[in-house]
Amino acid sequence: MKVWDGYGSEHSMNLVLIGKFKEALDAEKANKAIDALMQRVAHEDAQSHFPMQPQNQRYSDEMLTLLGKLELFTLSPEDLEQLRFDHDVKLDGDQITVKTDEADVSVFLKIFVDGGAKVEVFSRHDYPSPAAPNAEGPRSHA
Repeated sequence: MKVWDGYGSEHSMNLVLIGKFKEALDAEKANKAIDALMQRVAHEDAQSHFPMQPQNQRYSDEMLTLLGKLELFTLSPEDLEQLRFDHDVKLDGDQITVKTDEADVSVFLKIFVDGGAKVEVFSRHDYPSPAAPNAEGPRSHA
């Protein structure tokens, strides 16, 4: 059973984001960044570094260090908070596919574009055919 922190129609988006990178190494680097950020966000969420009021949101020192190491300078605290929710993220060669019910997906768009990817975004409500098969299993944080 999935329990949400809020209510609204945004949980029925059924979005697919596909980042097609120039090289498989670029996709792997972006995938590792997503993994590292998800782990950091989960840790900080457990430590209550993500208050629910946006005006109070700040980067922790550890998050700033990680963002610098990953060379991701466009992500806001609000973007990072999106990683608290369920996302199915799969790497397949030079492509990363994200499936989610969330409406806020700017964190993935920014990581993909920063990594040089061409990005496709669509709703499976309108385009139900499955995306390309992927090699890696789903990751999520609930």
